[in-house]
Amino acid sequence: MSFKLFRRGSARCIGLLSAFVTILLCLYYISIGQPNPAPVSETGVPTAALRGSPLNGLIGFNVGGGSPSIIHQQQLQKLHAAVVSNQKRFPEQADVTRELPSEEPQYSNSQWGDKCYELIESNTNITANQEHSKFDFQPEWMRSKEYWDRGFEERFDAQKKDKQRPPLKIIVVPHSHNDPGWLKTFTNYFQSDSRQILNLLVTKMQEYTDMTFIWSEISFLQLWWDQAHPTKQRALKRLIDSGRIEITTGGWVMTDEANVHVYPMLDQLIEGHQWLKNNLNVTPKVGWSIDPFGHGSTVPYLLSGANFEGAIIQRIHYAWKQWFARQQSGDFIWKPYWRSKSGKPSETGSLLTHNMPFDIYSIKGSCGPHPFICLNFDFRKIPGEYTEYSVKAQFITDDNLEAKAQLLLEQYARTASLFPHNVALIPVGDDFRYNKEREVDQQYQNYKKLIDHIMANRRLYNADIRFGTPSDYFEAIKERMKDHSPGFPSFKGDFFVYSDIFSEGRPAYWSGYFTTRPFYKLLSSELEHHLRSAEILFTLAYNTARQAKHENAIKIYEKNYELIINARRNLGLFQHHDAITGTSKAAVMRDYAMRLFESTQNMVKMQESCLELLLQKGQPRHHGFVLSEFERDNFNKLPRKMPIQMVNGDDSTPTASARGTGAGGAASTGSVGSFVLYNSLAQKRIEIVTLRVQHPNVKILNDKGVELNHIQINPVWNITESYEQEVGTSVSGTMGRIRTSTRQFEVMFVAELEPLSLTTYRVHVDEVNYKRNIATIYCDECTEPAAAAAPGSSPPGEIETPPTPVFEARAKPAGDIQLENPHMRLLFDEKSGFLKTITRKNQKKELLKPMQCNIKFAAYRSAQFHSGAYLFKTDPEQSEAEKEVLEGYTDVRIIITSGPIASDVTVIYGPFLAHTVRIFNTRTHLDAAIYVENDIDFEPPPKNRETELFMRLITNIDNIAQAPMQRDPLKEPAETGPMPELPIFYSDQNGFQYHERIKVPAIGIEGNYFPITSGAFIQDTRLRLTLLTTHAQGAASYEPGQLEVMLDRRTLYDDYRGMGEGVVDSRLTRHKFWLLVEDLPSGQQPIQPPSYKVLSQQAQHLANALRYPPNLYFLSNLDQPELAPALLPLVRLLPKGALPCDVHLTTLRTLSDPELQLFPSASALLVLHRQGFDCGVSAGKELGIQAVCPLSSKGLGNVQLGQLSLITIEATSLTGMEKKPSTDSLRLRSLAEVSLEPMELRTFNLTFRAEV
Repeated sequence: MSFKLFRRGSARCIGLLSAFVTILLCLYYISIGQPNPAPVSETGVPTAALRGSPLNGLIGFNVGGGSPSIIHQQQLQKLHAAVVSNQKRFPEQADVTRELPSEEPQYSNSQWGDKCYELIESNTNITANQEHSKFDFQPEWMRSKEYWDRGFEERFDAQKKDKQRPPLKIIVVPHSHNDPGWLKTFTNYFQSDSRQILNLLVTKMQEYTDMTFIWSEISFLQLWWDQAHPTKQRALKRLIDSGRIEITTGGWVMTDEANVHVYPMLDQLIEGHQWLKNNLNVTPKVGWSIDPFGHGSTVPYLLSGANFEGAIIQRIHYAWKQWFARQQSGDFIWKPYWRSKSGKPSETGSLLTHNMPFDIYSIKGSCGPHPFICLNFDFRKIPGEYTEYSVKAQFITDDNLEAKAQLLLEQYARTASLFPHNVALIPVGDDFRYNKEREVDQQYQNYKKLIDHIMANRRLYNADIRFGTPSDYFEAIKERMKDHSPGFPSFKGDFFVYSDIFSEGRPAYWSGYFTTRPFYKLLSSELEHHLRSAEILFTLAYNTARQAKHENAIKIYEKNYELIINARRNLGLFQHHDAITGTSKAAVMRDYAMRLFESTQNMVKMQESCLELLLQKGQPRHHGFVLSEFERDNFNKLPRKMPIQMVNGDDSTPTASARGTGAGGAASTGSVGSFVLYNSLAQKRIEIVTLRVQHPNVKILNDKGVELNHIQINPVWNITESYEQEVGTSVSGTMGRIRTSTRQFEVMFVAELEPLSLTTYRVHVDEVNYKRNIATIYCDECTEPAAAAAPGSSPPGEIETPPTPVFEARAKPAGDIQLENPHMRLLFDEKSGFLKTITRKNQKKELLKPMQCNIKFAAYRSAQFHSGAYLFKTDPEQSEAEKEVLEGYTDVRIIITSGPIASDVTVIYGPFLAHTVRIFNTRTHLDAAIYVENDIDFEPPPKNRETELFMRLITNIDNIAQAPMQRDPLKEPAETGPMPELPIFYSDQNGFQYHERIKVPAIGIEGNYFPITSGAFIQDTRLRLTLLTTHAQGAASYEPGQLEVMLDRRTLYDDYRGMGEGVVDSRLTRHKFWLLVEDLPSGQQPIQPPSYKVLSQQAQHLANALRYPPNLYFLSNLDQPELAPALLPLVRLLPKGALPCDVHLTTLRTLSDPELQLFPSASALLVLHRQGFDCGVSAGKELGIQAVCPLSSKGLGNVQLGQLSLITIEATSLTGMEKKPSTDSLRLRSLAEVSLEPMELRTFNLTFRAEV
């Protein structure tokens, strides 16, 4: 029609066109006038910092570079109307959303960049996985354990004759490596060693005026400081101010780099730096990370953001050690893996890094290439101690001085020959050294003689040597390299997996600790979630109380602030490289767990007390009415969900006490229960929430009083151990009986949560419609004969009554099992109950080709003495590397649950494994994802000994490396055979970034296992399969199309890395995953430079939701009938709308008062992370996340935190210290001015007003 019109050229055409354009323009201007509900809602006043801002005049904004589509505008208006109508229905909300100004200005940040950006790999001289794949992993020098060969010696001789080469410079750094827990607990180490070391330093270094020292672990320093005499405190401060003692890194601990999530990793760094600033007024400048087992690229990014000048690393693969030495590249600029395609290359995140050239940081392993010579220079001789160095080393006397100085200098010169600048950094120390006065004297006096002799003859030796610190080293090499061409090489990638060779002359891969003791890793992520939730709530509640002058609330918060400090420190302590790794003795692990558990309990209580203030209108009058849904008995049991208490509307007696109604009996009609969902993320989210109730006949009402359509009543299962049953009643096999509980039921519903909000829901009795929400169960042998309830199926102390079954349990149909929702169909094996295929549907709901996706559980057999807490190695004696662990469990139960919003298949293999796969029917983006849950219990040893259990996904995704590995044709003859098929997968690092991993066939499965903290994915040209997880574990893709994650490990023997025991303390652990199949944009050509691979927006959203689920708290109105009307049904803590979809609120952390450090200040650190995502990858248009979180290119917009006014907003370093002066202004007028590059982390110091 339109084409005809245009052809005719009639006036009608122009009329229609002008009408069309007019409509478009009207809609556009309406949209400018309407505040956009994604980042901004129309409530609240501008913060104090914004009022005088010239930005108030900015009204126009651009959307993604062009004019917005009509559909988008209509959505905006609908959303806007919805928000307004909510306010009309709830006049009592006026308390939270105070009077409106006449017009809210719209803020737009022109530097924010496009909604959809492309990330590409950064340009560097060295790319880790490319070099790594070419290494010789069985070099000739393995037997001798020293890579220094004739080639190195010849180069060293040539350098000595080179007149252009700068003279030798040596910096000797005394140090003591203090583990905050390993073979002893943190406190025991402090009492036996660390306190003594610090006391000796402070006294001896006043006597030895040129001695230097470094200290890293602030956890120990804080304990010492709190107990030290003021004269000692002053002496330490003088030594630090003069530069003789250098604080390196300054984190609470020397963090592990494989298992730690970026939030606790940064938090322990902030905790250390803030303590140093408040007590010693010092900011560290150099990183010292010499003991973590492999190094990742997140720590250098964080240190760079904290304005560090350099960092020192130690434990990397023996082949890397040789390569760096051969190339003279051991000092390099470590860069982030990504850069923005549009943006200019920036130095953000880059850090000068020094790799210690030899095996280990002991004196024996670090003075030079020959350990048998270095042994002569460890002068510790303590009566009663018998060691290889105490036997070999001789004290320096006038007789042997010259010979010894010559011998030592030759080692030092060889070390310096591995670098173009001829400067050597020589550490003198080891674990818990300098803990005896005698040793301090021995080391200092002997080295002092050697140094004085060399300096007295410096023209003869052509060398400069002195005691110094790592800062001196970086200063010296920067000075020498500033005119040198080429300068420092650049590097991208990481140093996993670490392998040592020096223990027994054959490679040992440290990939076991990625998974060791998953129970403790989960405990850490639980505290991390609750600490983050509590930090954000505390900052908002405390400052709300200050501004409203709630004196009692202020007192309570000031008193309890210390619990937050302890929680930060307990979480920080566990990020230590022998804690979260699971590589400490079992008793030490229990000590860590008690700390984590206690702090988790405290942070839950802290959230309860903050919620009480924020939920009440006006002056808070009520206390103690918010209760967590979880009960935690002790650290070694999983938290238990409690049922909500329903109260009669008229007489305030819990119906639970008046139960005469039979097991599945109905609650009395007037009963009501209330609960609050706290969304701690700064984006809107749609979540599946489960709630325990005591009666199945319930409905749920949202904050507006509207009944939810999407709810489902599921059974709670009781599994009775077979040995608990009376003789004769046992069902076949080993598992005992599985029955639906008659006392508890699970309500599952879809919750729509506003960004950073508290939403109140009510549970009401529903006599009429509840039956339509009850799930159907298909299961053999799950029903009870009607005579009596199962003994032991209900909590003790309750009277058994004959049940009327709530759930109809049907027989499991024959054949393979099928689950289906509008987006896909899953097929499960009839016998094993495991997933076989996923068949997705297109937009017309037609089935596409099935995609293979087998889930398989199996285990590697551990090689005894070579697989333990640290190491992973499969048993070479066995013909089959894998064993079928499930074969021993003959009694397999399959239970199918099907309901209106979720259907799942659960398969139970005795006590060992309960595995559930669930899909949803919510008509939201959740329908595209598959939820997987595994309960794993290895049972008491010696069961399942030498078992490394994994879950493997076997798919037909063709994740093969596209280009052949670069080989040098001159050095290696061209291979005539077919190229080996090398699978690629992408593993996340610290929940912060992704790394490409290409299989290296030469090193076996143990060298191809990589750490993941939040997820991994494989892809080909069409599809991507993403697996997201809750905690750290190992992952691999060893065969094409496969992706596996290690779940748990049990090794009876020690692996000879110092811990001295096997790992046999496994407990029942619950692992949760999301599985997502997504489409890649079709017809992609490999681009140059290659793109940097990250998650899709939807996968990133699911990953955040898995790590930080909504917190559910019961409101117990039992004894306070006037409480309900005093509470707000919805509290928006971001009243002007969400942060942009890709901006994650990492934390909002109240700073301690610098004078009174156990009290909170009016300032808080706001840490924002713009999580990169890939716009091209999605699970399907209609199931996209856009409906929940529409993309925007305007920046943060009008961010307001609760009703709080700000005095100042200051850009700081990542750890909240003063920022380097730069072109950007450090003081911001509003958060709308904040700009973040994709992937960037930034910290801002917000200071809140004391009164409104």
